[in-house]
Amino acid sequence: MGALERGAKEASCGVAEEVKAPREKLAQKFLVLAVCGLAGYAAFYPLTARAVTPAQAQGIPAGELIAKFLPLFAKGTWLTIEISVLSMLLASLLGLILALLRVYGPRWIAALVVVYVEFMRGTPLLIQLFFIYYGLPQLPYVGIELPSITAAILGVGLNYAAYEAEIYRSGFMAVPRQQIEAALVLGLSRRQAIRYVVLPQALRLVIPPITNDFVALFKDTSIVSILAISELTMTFRAASQATGRYVEFAVVTALIYFLLAYPLSRLARRLEKRVHPHHDFGAQHH
Repeated sequence: MGALERGAKEASCGVAEEVKAPREKLAQKFLVLAVCGLAGYAAFYPLTARAVTPAQAQGIPAGELIAKFLPLFAKGTWLTIEISVLSMLLASLLGLILALLRVYGPRWIAALVVVYVEFMRGTPLLIQLFFIYYGLPQLPYVGIELPSITAAILGVGLNYAAYEAEIYRSGFMAVPRQQIEAALVLGLSRRQAIRYVVLPQALRLVIPPITNDFVALFKDTSIVSILAISELTMTFRAASQATGRYVEFAVVTALIYFLLAYPLSRLARRLEKRVHPHHDFGAQHH
């Protein structure tokens, strides 16, 4: 009976996984189609909405009003995606370098990395953006003036690099030190041991939390609107102030964020299950 019960349970789990797989694939396809559609719409559709005063907007149905501003929302959404992807690439690469220096570098370099990580995590992203965009041009003998989009990508990327560095570090620490010692005994150099033994295992472990961080970063890009960048949040603010219709545009903006972030959240959950196949992430432990 025990074997029969186990067989029935495994069969039911297999059927459940087959049912879930099409849903996950559908979510991924939707994300790809949404991004491609936004890119095309933003590229080929006129990007200026017809002027609508608040008095005129009060008499326009919600659907028609949203349609008037849809080109601006498409452009703002595409710009949000662009800033998010480039910022995450910067954060991931810089975070990996910082983690390697902290774990395997000289002590004085590791100490500097700790200072950077704690400072970036301990100060608001908003202040960091203000310093990069408004402060750098005022520094004596520096005077670096960056375009707003470049400053936004740099600010968000440098901030999240501190968080990614800690994620990478946890991945490195999860690899047993005995494996490095065994690789050294077999004749590999320390650099080769890190490259061929530690990195493949650590990167596999950190992919799910990094994916979760990308979802958080995607939503945090709303802060860059303070640099007068016409991304999604700035578009919502401009459309709402121009028409006085805050509710409709707030719903549209929140829906766009959700439709783009939810497939990424599902992807992160799926990656977690692949990395930890024997852990039930949906179970409640008492």
